[in-house]
Amino acid sequence: MKVKNTIAAALAGLAGSFLISAAAVAAPQYTMKLTTTTTNDADVEWLKTLKQGIDEHSGGRIKVEIYPAGQLGSAPRTIEGVTMGTVEVALNASGFYEGLDPRFGALSATGIFDSMKQGDEVLNDPQIRQLLSTYGASKGFQVLSVFMHTPVAVVTTQPFKTLADIQGKKIRVPGSPLYLHTFKALGAAPLSTSLGEVLPAMQNGTIDGAVGGNTIFTSLKFYDVTKNLTFLPSTHIAVVAIINSQFLKTIGPDLAKVVKDAALKADEHIYTWAAQDSENARKIWEEHGGKSLKLDDADAKQFIKDASASADAVFAGHPKLLEDYKVFKAVAEKYRQK
Repeated sequence: MKVKNTIAAALAGLAGSFLISAAAVAAPQYTMKLTTTTTNDADVEWLKTLKQGIDEHSGGRIKVEIYPAGQLGSAPRTIEGVTMGTVEVALNASGFYEGLDPRFGALSATGIFDSMKQGDEVLNDPQIRQLLSTYGASKGFQVLSVFMHTPVAVVTTQPFKTLADIQGKKIRVPGSPLYLHTFKALGAAPLSTSLGEVLPAMQNGTIDGAVGGNTIFTSLKFYDVTKNLTFLPSTHIAVVAIINSQFLKTIGPDLAKVVKDAALKADEHIYTWAAQDSENARKIWEEHGGKSLKLDDADAKQFIKDASASADAVFAGHPKLLEDYKVFKAVAEKYRQK
């Protein structure tokens, strides 16, 4: 009996040691915070897909946490967090990164992305991928992903059907110098304000319209203020995910590959998802009485011409940006339907 008890005790000890070892192996070694300022959109869908891929292939060694809707702060604050190492991944519209590296400005230029599909083909081109991989090298981050988020549109209190309709109108634009220059060249009176100020400003007549993504205007129910939405030709919002460089070094090459492979899988998923999300937003807009307008061919060509001239003028002050812009245009031509 004593022998049996000794054996039982030994087996129990071994079992306990095994459980402790298993628990130690299963315990995450690293925490990876993913953040964006948006909610229920392509940004969040991409982050969820990234998390799923990492969860499946990291063997439990990385604990992934997602913080949407600006839970970790504004876009500039979370981008700074990535450069400082307090946040691992931040996903935002490309314009927010221009302060870190002016070359990101090329992603906002009109005349490169004709459609969601063509835009993703351009961004997935090996030459463009290689170019983007050099951004942020000296600022403590790497570009993890870039993809098309939504077509750019203008909501206006009065219909915007021709370029003449925008003359003298006060239009809110993103803070990028490119948008300010373009709409000024078109004869409008552009001003930069936060998106949260736009709805009340349009309601009280302080401004006549605003530039943004079509999905954004639908999700924020701008159709309660105006029914006029005009899609801008060959103009789209690209979003960028950046990751802290030191984090990738810390987790080692094997886990770094897991993260990067999961990002590529998330890209493949989001290409279709984001395009459908944009189309769904257009349908919802129209179901609420909204109108989806476009410039006629002549005005569309003139808009692209004027916007391209603005890009040349704005980018001239940044030789490397101008050089990259030319690369983007050349690559875009390869995927353009003839």
